[in-house]
Amino acid sequence: MERRCVLNSWSKEEVKVVIRYEWARGVSGTEIHNRLVEVYGPGVMSKQMVRRWCRKFSDGRQQVEDIPRAGRTRTATTDANVGKVDDMIRANRRITIDEVVEELGISHERAQNIIHDILRYRKVSARWGPRQLTSTHQEQRMAVSLEHLVRYQEDGNDFLFWIVMGDETFHIAQLP
Repeated sequence: MERRCVLNSWSKEEVKVVIRYEWARGVSGTEIHNRLVEVYGPGVMSKQMVRRWCRKFSDGRQQVEDIPRAGRTRTATTDANVGKVDDMIRANRRITIDEVVEELGISHERAQNIIHDILRYRKVSARWGPRQLTSTHQEQRMAVSLEHLVRYQEDGNDFLFWIVMGDETFHIAQLP
């Protein structure tokens, strides 16, 4: 039986090397993309970008590193800013890019560059909260909260011992 796992960390260059290897073996861009998603997960690279890299390799390109482009220099990606952003994310894993921008006074693009390209964080904020729940979810949350309140009023602190926490979610055991 074949064992497969999804790799959680990878570099752009690593993915491009895989694309070049598979392209050299004659594999189509769509199939290369499917294989990349299988190994690296759905956020690895778009199908269009894989095809673009296949075309670049067909046109004779051999290097997988990005070619430096002319334009503004990245002054905001100083070691101090990188360290500050890293500290901010470690202190609050749910921080948003906009909060980083406001705190450090850097552009949204620079904050994104530091977070995704330099620090290699994949997701800064899982924005899930009551204001984004559907009306059905809000009703379910209200029903569960009321049930907990009633049980707490009936059983007092003993009820709290029946709540078990695991993997950042709450599971309620049935009371006798």
